[in-house]
Amino acid sequence: MKKTALMMVIALALAIVVNAQTRVEVKTADLPKAISEKVTADYAGFAIQNVTKVTKDNQTTYELVVSKGSEKEKLCYDTTGKFIKKAPIAKANAQKSGNKAKQVAKADNKKAPVQKTQSANVPAQKTEQKVK
Repeated sequence: MKKTALMMVIALALAIVVNAQTRVEVKTADLPKAISEKVTADYAGFAIQNVTKVTKDNQTTYELVVSKGSEKEKLCYDTTGKFIKKAPIAKANAQKSGNKAKQVAKADNKKAPVQKTQSANVPAQKTEQKVK
């Protein structure tokens, strides 16, 4: 029983280590040349805000946040400069804040329940307590 439990703990720990992901912030100057050239060509006028080197399952990718005015994009490249994916950042945040504003507006339109309160001019009722 103890051996089985120990083996399960070891297997779980091994699974966690194998699937571990490391994320390290990298200077823009340390970005592989192939990636910086690709970003310059494909995203003219955009500035690189930050770079994160991601290593998972012995594969390294670079996640970049680029911006131009209020527009922001999150880009992902492999080490050779091959584009992997893109995800908008500013639009997602704007959508969330827009939805929140709609929820607040809906909440404002709902009528608040009326609570009956005792007037300050009316004396409070006295209750008697029996003492034993």
